[in-house]
Formats: sequence, C-alpha cells, structure tokens
Amino acid sequence: MKKLVLACCAVLAVGCCMMVGGWAAGGQLYGSYYNGVLHPVTESLHDISDFLSGRLHYHTWWSDDDWHSGWFTDDFSDRVEDVVNQKVDAALDRLDTDWSQAETGTLPPFSLPKASLDNIRELELTCKSGTGSRFTIESGMDYGLEGDFSIVTNEFDHEKWELEITCNGDEVTLILPERVSSYGDIEITSRLDASIDIAIPLRASKIDLYAESGSIDADLLSARELDLSVSDGLLYAYLDGNAQNYHIEAKSNYGPATLNDEELVGPSTGVSRYDNRKSVSNPINELEIHVNGGGTAELYTME
Repeated sequence: MKKLVLACCAVLAVGCCMMVGGWAAGGQLYGSYYNGVLHPVTESLHDISDFLSGRLHYHTWWSDDDWHSGWFTDDFSDRVEDVVNQKVDAALDRLDTDWSQAETGTLPPFSLPKASLDNIRELELTCKSGTGSRFTIESGMDYGLEGDFSIVTNEFDHEKWELEITCNGDEVTLILPERVSSYGDIEITSRLDASIDIAIPLRASKIDLYAESGSIDADLLSARELDLSVSDGLLYAYLDGNAQNYHIEAKSNYGPATLNDEELVGPSTGVSRYDNRKSVSNPINELEIHVNGGGTAELYTME
C-alpha cells in the first residue's frame, strides 16, 4: 500500500513538473470544455473572477454595537440605499408635521396642543361671555377644553399658547396637565362679564390677571412677579408665601384693594397709591395691583 502511494505521488510530481515546464515553454493548461472548444484554466479562472466581481461585493458595517461583514450581490448597495432613503424621508415627514404643529401656526378650531407638546411655557387665555357664564380651570392628565364654546383665537407660536374663547352655555372647563408643575408666563383675562374660577394652584415666573369685567377667583398664585388688574369687577386670590416677602405697589382711581382684610388703597383710606418698598428691605416677590372704576381686588397670603 505504501509503495502504491509513493508511486502515485511520484506520478503527480512528474505531471506537475511537466505542466509547469509546458506553461513556461508557452503552452496552455486546458481545464474545461464548453461550446465545443477546450478552454485553458487561466481563461476559466479569469471568467469566474469577472463573474464574481461583477455580482458580489464585500461590505462591512456597524450595527448592534458590533462590526458585521460579508459578500453580497451587486444590488445589495442599492437595496441598502433604498431602505436608508425611505427611513430618512419618513423622519423628515414626521419632523415637518411636528414642527408645523409644535412651533408655529394656527391650530384647527377645536383642537388643543398634543400631549407631546411639553415645551409649552407661556399661556395667554382670554375668556369672554355676554351671559355671565362661568369658566373653570382644572388639572387633569392632558390639555383639554370642555363645554359649549366658540374659539376666537387658538394659536401656538414656539413656547406660547394663545387661546381666546367665548362661552355659549353655562360653563366651560379648561384642563391643564398635572405633569406641568410651572410655566414661564401666564396671562388670564376676563371680559364681557365672564366669571373665571381658577380651581388649581398656578405657578409661573410671572402671572398677569386682568378682570376687565366679570370676575376672577384664584385658588393660589405663586410667582416671582404678579401683576393683578381689575376694572368694574372682582379679583379674589390667595398668594403664596408671607406678606412681608412682597414688594407691593397698588394704584386705584376709586375701587378698593385689600390685602389680608387691610385696605391698601380705596375710598375708605382716601389713598390712591400704596408702596411699601421702605418697609420691605429684601423682597422675594413683586406685586402690582391696579383697580379701576368700581372694581375690587381682595387678596390674602397663605402665611
């Protein structure tokens, strides 16, 4: 058996030497036969190389925190490019939609900002009613508006939401999300005998309340700056903190403004302007009160 193996190896070695010698002398090694003709091995190898290089490409990419690689057909790059383009187009479509709704523009008449619009930092709310209807501001899971109403203005510009509504029935309820603990600026205006009941604490850097007519009843106002104004109506509110923390400026051309049952300006005192800056050396809060006509501002502090 060993002799047979040695003999085969010897024949193979002689054949290889003859093959190399023939190739060196200008000969060809024919390894395939097709189309009625013998083809040399070099031609077959060249054809195979051209076929593979035209149809297969080696790709390497990063995914799932690891490198991946492999040979893929020539349409692999096209398919990858198509998928990428589809993903990019979809992302751009979503961006265009979110931007148009979240940054600027007029919202549809009865729609409110989406829950995803947590970047609302400013509220400008105006309530109007010719029938003495009631508006209530409450807290809930999301922004909402309930009741029989007509929308005059409903605009959202960057971080500011401006809403002006008219009550057509007995009551309209505006819901603010509980997850928003504080705003940058809040402005609320009552017009045409509208009665606004703010049944939740309002917290912001600056709060402006205007009871042009009708009334505003605020459960609790907490802000670094407060501007409260009332004309021919009633403004009733509790203020966060202690009265000694407020620098107060009050002005009136007739109606009274009281703080903790003490009249600051009005007919009983005969004083039309009040300023306590001399008695409050390091105020934490700024409070401005404006009373016009037959209006009344009645304020209380929590401490």
